[in-house]
Amino acid sequence: MPQQPASATRIKLCDINSDLIGRKLRVAGRVLSYDVNTGLIVLVDGKEAVLVDISLALDFHSKVWATDRLSTIMAIGDLESSDAPLEIPSTASPHVLALKISNQLVLRAILVIPSPNLDLGLWKAVLDEEEESQS
Repeated sequence: MPQQPASATRIKLCDINSDLIGRKLRVAGRVLSYDVNTGLIVLVDGKEAVLVDISLALDFHSKVWATDRLSTIMAIGDLESSDAPLEIPSTASPHVLALKISNQLVLRAILVIPSPNLDLGLWKAVLDEEEESQS
């Protein structure tokens, strides 16, 4: 029987930390900025943010959400640590300074799903409920 790929763990941006390096994660948020040269986006939810490398997940239709500021997406990929601090996309708004973001953790996306109708509040509430039921 063929080996099945590992499923992605659904997680809130505020729960991403170095303990999750090497794990496949599924996150949701809004695209604050996109750097065409590096393929990095700043994905935000409230004051939490994560760098996502979308270079492997781009296709012909990506320009619709990648260039639309604050478009809602879901990204699936592996969390990695960078040896050198990553440069946060310079196209980011001045609000990026108020965000909690690591410049050494990056989610290497293998799939990005535009999700304009995703309710991020409901997404977080479901994950909170799951977390409580597992405790």
